[in-house]
Amino acid sequence: MVIWTDNSITNITEFLDEAKEGTEETAKTYMQKLVDYVDIIETMPEIGKNINFLISDYEVRQIIYKKHRIFYVIKEENAVILAIIHTRLDIGKALKKLKKDIM
Repeated sequence: MVIWTDNSITNITEFLDEAKEGTEETAKTYMQKLVDYVDIIETMPEIGKNINFLISDYEVRQIIYKKHRIFYVIKEENAVILAIIHTRLDIGKALKKLKKDIM
């Protein structure tokens, strides 16, 4: 099962809130496709690249959908989505913030 954390839902909401006027529907469609894409993790949880970063003793993995990194951990039988971060953002800073937000 894929579980979305509050943080990952906030990431999607912020993306939609920041959409420029006139592009709201495009942004909603993009995010819906991203959410649908994430379903692949349910059947193939280890498809994501291990990024050698631990949160609470879990290895963080990532898959990329167009211009967004999807960070997740495999916890028991579930894939827990931690964050959705734009690829233009500094990954080091994003992971430090993620760790602080999740802990």
